Amino acid sequence: MIKIIWFRHAHENRNDWLRFGFMELNAKKKIKYQERNLVDMLNYDFDPAILKCQDLRHKSFILLQDNNVRKKCLVDSEDSFVLFSELIIYADIYFCSGYNSDVFIHKKMPQFYSWQTENDLQWYKQTLTDKINKYGSHFFKVRKFIPIAPTLFKKTPINAIRRLYINFHDKIRKALSLSTNYADTHHMYLKRYQELLLLRKQHLSYDITLNDTSWGWPKHRIKLHEVFRNLHVKGFRINSILKYGEPSICDNSGLIEIDSKIFPMKIGEVINYEQMLGSSKLGVFACGFHWGWRNILSLALFIGIPVVTDRLLTESYFDMNVFKIWEAEDQKWLIVEQLLNEINAEDWDSIKKSNQKNYDKYLNPETVANYFIKESIA
Repeated sequence: MIKIIWFRHAHENRNDWLRFGFMELNAKKKIKYQERNLVDMLNYDFDPAILKCQDLRHKSFILLQDNNVRKKCLVDSEDSFVLFSELIIYADIYFCSGYNSDVFIHKKMPQFYSWQTENDLQWYKQTLTDKINKYGSHFFKVRKFIPIAPTLFKKTPINAIRRLYINFHDKIRKALSLSTNYADTHHMYLKRYQELLLLRKQHLSYDITLNDTSWGWPKHRIKLHEVFRNLHVKGFRINSILKYGEPSICDNSGLIEIDSKIFPMKIGEVINYEQMLGSSKLGVFACGFHWGWRNILSLALFIGIPVVTDRLLTESYFDMNVFKIWEAEDQKWLIVEQLLNEINAEDWDSIKKSNQKNYDKYLNPETVANYFIKESIA
């Protein structure tokens, strides 16, 4: 039986979907799954240099053992291909959420958006060129992965007695060099997954709902908000908020020319975002920062509603065209009003069923876990 060990650290919640899949397969006795502290990786031939890395956010280190074969795997759910990790040199298999074929197969720049300027792209082009030159010889390790999935982690209060028990139990297991007990986390994931499934039952009540920040090409996001405002004036049921996000060194278009006092930009009212999104005719999303995936987009696809977004530069392990996704590149977002007028309640229900079916076919947590296993032992 295949054995999987996940070496845990903080700040890797983006990979919870895969983690949940492993837990489910283990519960069904299809694999042997355990979790250990990150430092324990040194007992399994992982390079000590990993522990010295300053930034392990969104990265997970996993050992797969199939009989006498061991594979050291790195799952990287950073936003995009531009931010792929130098830690690729220490992995046998590198699962990259921000996969792009031009980069990892052809070792060249992808086709960026037509509306982006050289100023927008300068940092990215230089960074990507340098990294391809330095790490391109390791690209044979790269595997496509999945879009950053809906959030599974939700902080829930734990009473003092339960917390004392958990802490004591963890200390005993650590002293005995045993794996970590993840039963409470598994229970939390199961509960959260049921909450997500309930969102699929929302009734159509709005046209568009969006809760967003200016982080990542802010002028582009402001233009989308202006499109929403015009649609609102025309009578469409829009609920949107665009909040201020600190500019990034990567984002040369920045917020330098934008007065932060204009934020938040509001249309209507966003009270319970997930429920309101589930009741919306369209999910409309500007591109993710660095062209990466956005978990609000994945949430919309999980719920099943039709999605409009900028052209996807990141690729999943399967063809994303199985979903009803409309990709835009003009900054006027003309397709949005067209779809709002064309899609009726019957169409909406049909699209939801199709998207839900395909999400469950390709992105069910157990399916994702099985994909990881298949690619790791290939």
